[in-house]
Amino acid sequence: PILAVFHASSAGLTRAAGDVWVNDLPYLQAVPSPEAGEGIPNYYSRVEFTGEELRAKLQAAFPGADLSGDMGGWFGEARRDAAGTVVTVPLGGVTAKGAQIRGALGLRSACFTWEVQEGKMVFFVTGHGHGVGLSQYGANQLALEGADYREILTHYYTGVTVEAYGG
Repeated sequence: PILAVFHASSAGLTRAAGDVWVNDLPYLQAVPSPEAGEGIPNYYSRVEFTGEELRAKLQAAFPGADLSGDMGGWFGEARRDAAGTVVTVPLGGVTAKGAQIRGALGLRSACFTWEVQEGKMVFFVTGHGHGVGLSQYGANQLALEGADYREILTHYYTGVTVEAYGG
């Protein structure tokens, strides 16, 4: 048996378990996922914070980060995967995983960009969930294209076989 984790929707590419959590698993690797963004509820979302709100949330999660000065300078250039999901980003002198930022700020996914608008930090988010394993909307799209459940499962859980469990 595998740890068959899933999420609502990815940004066109799932994530490897090791990019999101502490351990990697050979069958939880990044794979393309057909996402019909326009047809997915809340596929795109926007979240904004005042400087004080953002500082409080980030300091709680990253106590070693130096969040002095203008909030526009707190984040460095993000390292992203092929779908644009934040893998890591410099934050006030520390390196944060995109999944950690997502958790600290309550974002729908780690596929996000940010900018300062009218004195607030605005995050533009794509997808919903941690991004590891099966994407529910991606699996639905594969089914609509004619894939059966075995093809869908072996697509999202790489290198596995689908068979009856005898244990």
